[in-house]
Amino acid sequence: MSTWSGTTYEGPNKNEWFEGEGRFKFPNGVVYEGQFRKGEFHGKGALVYPNGGRYEATWDRGYAVEGHYVFNDGLLYEDKNWEYVSQGDRRFYTEVLEGLQPAGKTLLTNETTPPPIPKGAYDYGCGYYDPKTEQIVSYDGKEVLGYPTEVEEKWIKDHCRKGFEDEKLPPQKSPEELEPVGTAAEAEEAKQP
Repeated sequence: MSTWSGTTYEGPNKNEWFEGEGRFKFPNGVVYEGQFRKGEFHGKGALVYPNGGRYEATWDRGYAVEGHYVFNDGLLYEDKNWEYVSQGDRRFYTEVLEGLQPAGKTLLTNETTPPPIPKGAYDYGCGYYDPKTEQIVSYDGKEVLGYPTEVEEKWIKDHCRKGFEDEKLPPQKSPEELEPVGTAAEAEEAKQP
C-alpha cells in the first residue's frame, strides 16, 4: 500500500513496475482489475465501482481506447438511443427483465428487495446519505463514499427514498379507502342513484 496515496496493488511486478494481471485499488473504492504493462493499465481490464457497475475497456498505456459501461444489474449503457427509464418508459431494468409487479408491490429501486437504510437516511443509489453526519456512506455502513454539496443535498432530500422511522412502510389503504379517479363532478355522479 502506498501510504501517501492510499492505493493498493495486488499482482506481479517486473523491474519495479506493475506487470501482467493485477488489481489496483483507488482510495475512493474504485478497483481496476486487468492487465498492466510498465505500471500502466494496458490490455483488457475493467474499472469496478463500489456500486457494482463496471467500465470494461481495452487500455493502451493508461488510456481507454475502446470500452463500455455495464451497470451492476447487467444493463449495458448506450450513449445513443438510450431508452431505459426514458420519458416513454419509466420501468426499472428489473421490471423490464422480469415484468411489472402487481399493484401494491411496486419497486422502490431497481432491486427486488431494496437495500436497508437507517431511519432518517436517504437512499443515494450506491449507499445512503446520512443528514446527521452529512456523509454518503456505503450500505454496509463501513465506508464513507463522499460529502454532497448543498445543491446535491437538496436534490437527495427532494428525490431519494427515505428510511422510514418505524422500519415499516407507511400503511397501505384498502380499495374502499382509495379516492375515486376522475373529477369531483364524476365522483358526485357516481354517488347518485
